[in-house]
Amino acid sequence: MTKLALVTGASAGIGREACALFARNGYRVIALSRQPSGVEFTDLEMALDLESFDQIEGLAGALEAEIAGAERVILVNNSGYGQFGALRDLSESMWLKQFSTHVFGPIKLASVCLRLCEQHGISLRVIAVSSVLSIVPQKMKGAYCAAKSAMNTAHDSFWFDEQGSKSLESVSLVLPGPVATRFREHALAALQPLLGRASAVHREKYKAMEAALAPDARIKPFTASASDVAEKIVRAAEAERPKSRYLVTPQTYIAAFITRFLPHSLQRRILS
Repeated sequence: MTKLALVTGASAGIGREACALFARNGYRVIALSRQPSGVEFTDLEMALDLESFDQIEGLAGALEAEIAGAERVILVNNSGYGQFGALRDLSESMWLKQFSTHVFGPIKLASVCLRLCEQHGISLRVIAVSSVLSIVPQKMKGAYCAAKSAMNTAHDSFWFDEQGSKSLESVSLVLPGPVATRFREHALAALQPLLGRASAVHREKYKAMEAALAPDARIKPFTASASDVAEKIVRAAEAERPKSRYLVTPQTYIAAFITRFLPHSLQRRILS
């Protein structure tokens, strides 16, 4: 029997690096992404749209045979993107897509995996890749901050809900700050529909954000690599006693300190 890693958002960035590292550590790896692109190091690729509960449920049949033959299953809920922009400008579909990708879909997938693991007496660990922005909000990134914060709470709640399960071993969250991936490229693409109809009061902020997301924009200090995040993911997968939180990059450690020890009035001054 082998250890099995299921990784969403596996076609690039953190997901791709996680697949590679799991493979090097002897796992059978299943890559899940909206558009499979021939990810190296994987044993199987499957198409997955996290916005569709029907499609997630439809994976159960294909996953069952894989899970039944495993000694342990690791689900990495990594898929995500940033919908930036002033909250007053966001459409209903933008809100729904952001929350479906980070909250609704990942929890549904975790539920399907847990059900299959329980049926076959297999242990499951769930690892969600969140963000420093789940604990400290930033202007013009409210939808992303809210979705990532909800991701944290939903995964914690999933852990509490399923305490009676004999299969669920742990639920961990990995919280990176800036990471050198295609995140900015995708965030810029998601921002484009707003630029032509932005609220006049926020026009300058949109210009600044567009410049910050441009391909030639300056890289932020202490930006992590995708492999840095992947290492924390695999650490959570293999730890004897996994932690509930794994922080990556100095920004996340600083944010954790600020939100834990400083009053909210002071937090707003520092973070604004």
